[in-house]
Amino acid sequence: LPKIFGVHCGWIVILLLTVVMYFYLTKSKHGYEIAVIGDSVNTARYAGMNVGHIVIRTVFFSGAICGLVGYLVTCGANGTLYDSVAAGVGFTAITVAWLAQLNPFAMIAISMLLAVLSKGASTLQTRMEVPASVSDILTGVILFSMLACEFFINYRIILRGHHHDGPTGF
Repeated sequence: LPKIFGVHCGWIVILLLTVVMYFYLTKSKHGYEIAVIGDSVNTARYAGMNVGHIVIRTVFFSGAICGLVGYLVTCGANGTLYDSVAAGVGFTAITVAWLAQLNPFAMIAISMLLAVLSKGASTLQTRMEVPASVSDILTGVILFSMLACEFFINYRIILRGHHHDGPTGF
């Protein structure tokens, strides 16, 4: 792929793909079917949806997107395919999707944040002799903090043995 201003132009393809996928998932019948199946397979069956067909179609679309992104990564900086070309980006993608709460536009911002964090860690390693794994640790802390916040938002802790009748305690 050509470079624009010295930068690989795969980011343009990803931005366009993000917009297309947003409209596909939120404004189309197929996107609605995916959302219904994600919420409840039994509800989808009750509504008359062919769950197996929808799942297979979604898997094929996902595979096509993964193939496109793999092509962009391979044609990216080096233009070659080698054994560590992906370098664990699948796990990073899961973290990005979780932190963005599956919002595609938030995924772009969080991806940029994690990319800056990762590149900053390699700079810290060369200039200040700090291990580059600091970015992975910080990413993990951010993810666990998000999980903890979500847990306490969705669940309430009730201490057994403490009985409280009202605001005055009587």
